[in-house]
Order: sequence, then C-alpha cells, then structure tokens
Amino acid sequence: MGRPVLPLWPRRTRGRREGRGQILLSVVLGLGLALFLIHQFDAALRPQLVALAETRIRNEVTRIADQTVSRSLDTQGISYADMVHLQAAPSGGISTLSADTIRLNQLRSSVLTGVISEIEDLDSHFLGVPLGALTGIDLFSALGPDLPVQVLSVASAEGSYRNDFTSAGVNQTLHRILLDITVTVRLLLPGGIVETQIATPVCIAETVIIGQVPQTYIGLNK
Repeated sequence: MGRPVLPLWPRRTRGRREGRGQILLSVVLGLGLALFLIHQFDAALRPQLVALAETRIRNEVTRIADQTVSRSLDTQGISYADMVHLQAAPSGGISTLSADTIRLNQLRSSVLTGVISEIEDLDSHFLGVPLGALTGIDLFSALGPDLPVQVLSVASAEGSYRNDFTSAGVNQTLHRILLDITVTVRLLLPGGIVETQIATPVCIAETVIIGQVPQTYIGLNK
C-alpha cells in the first residue's frame, strides 16, 4: 500500500496568518512613525505658525478698528467739539475740559459692535499663512499652500478712553482722545485652537489748545 497523502491546508493557513501578522506589524510601525514625525513637525513649527497667525490677525484687527472708528464718526456726525467742551477762564485761557460721556459711551458701543462683527466675518483665505513662511527665509515666505487660520469667535472686546497731550509749539498743546480697543480672539489653526489678545489704540478726536493745559478734566480718564 502507498504512503497516505497529508492535506496541505494547515500549511497554507499558517502562511496566511504569518502574512497577515507581518502586514499588521508594518501598519502599526508605519502609523507610529507617522505620529512621531507629526509630533516633531508640530513641536518645531507650531510656535512659528502661531506667531505668524497672531501677526496676521493683529494687523487685521488694527485695520478694522481704524475703519470702524472712521465710519462711526461719519455716521454719527460728531467731532471733537461734540465730545469735549472747553470752559474759558477769566484770564482768557482754558480752565476746564469736560466730556460728553453719554456721547462717548454711545460711540464706544458702536465701535466695539462693528469691530466684533467684522472680525468674526474675516475670511480664512486672508488670514492663511503660506507654508514657505515657516522656513524663516524671506525668499520662500510667499511660497507653498496656505495653512488655514480661522476665527472661531471673539471671546471679549473692551474699549477705554484716555487723554494724550503733546507739545505742538510755543504755548500750544495737541490734545488727542484715544480709544484703546482690546480684543481677545480664538483662532483655529492646524493642530488646535489658540486664544490671543490684541490691543490697538485709535485716535477718535484731536485739537490744539492755545495756552496752558487745564488741570481739571471732567469725564475724561487721565
């Protein structure tokens, strides 16, 4: 009698299992390497990306604040004389500066509302950071695809007035009323969310005071 022939399927099964095990190991190693490279890339370039994104949004906030103040002043039709009243002294100089706080508060509210609305409507296309800018080389700063930067929300927006007095010549002083706008913005960047605060001063009115600057300010922050 001849020798019995053993079936081959156990060997084939073991071969398939070994092949699947090798494929699974390769996939795991590949994913691990990819995650490691992503981590290294993020650690090396993310701080620079955040800095560039903050510069972009700061420039945009400054532009928006200037335009919003100009638009609000034109719409409400107010000037320095409407905001500040100068009281003459018996000697002929200026004794008191008094502000129309109601009008100033209305202007501030209008400006902040407009700033928030325009910031939240910013297109990510204008805030994107070119990939070449992360190299730090000026020649490549505008090259490559844009890394998206999106405004998620304006976390807060505040505004406060202050005075600025500057010599404008002999016995003349330039008085400027500044609105300090501070906006906290939440940005969505590749790799996560970043919150940044931008402060920008905007001049809302100015005039030249002839004579000595009065020591009394009513309704104006020193």
